[in-house]
Amino acid sequence: MRTEQAIRVLEVKRLTMMGIFIALAVVGSYLKIPSPAGTIAFDSAPAFLAALLIGPSAGAIVAFVGHLATSLIAGFPLTVLMHGIIGLIMAGIAILMGWCNTKWGIKPALLLTLLLNGIGSPALFIYVPGFGWPFFTAMVIPLLVGTALNLFVVGLLYAPLKRRG
Repeated sequence: MRTEQAIRVLEVKRLTMMGIFIALAVVGSYLKIPSPAGTIAFDSAPAFLAALLIGPSAGAIVAFVGHLATSLIAGFPLTVLMHGIIGLIMAGIAILMGWCNTKWGIKPALLLTLLLNGIGSPALFIYVPGFGWPFFTAMVIPLLVGTALNLFVVGLLYAPLKRRG
């Protein structure tokens, strides 16, 4: 009986923390970083922190919701479908970040995330009709800068938050 109660308490704590990180991602979606699409913002930092502190799946959910919030505020400039796909890509990156952190530590996880989100995600659109190389060249620098700024926030907050449990 006590084991079941302890599990429920942990589940409630995890869900509560996810809710807080989702709320922070929505707030961060209002803090824009200039870009051609207008959808680069500080919504990623809470998602990446959630992936590191709660777990990869929690980070994925926060990343998806955070990107959709940012896109909604910007008016879905690349269409709802494309932003849904980008949200799934962000979710995948959060999962990989959390996994990399458990396997090799925070520094490789930060570097992997910078490369995947800043270069890899716009590169996925090179062969998509209507996007191609012009989209990649227009987005790669703003995405690298935006990702670096989000990861800077993560780097500042990760150790103190991890120590607090």
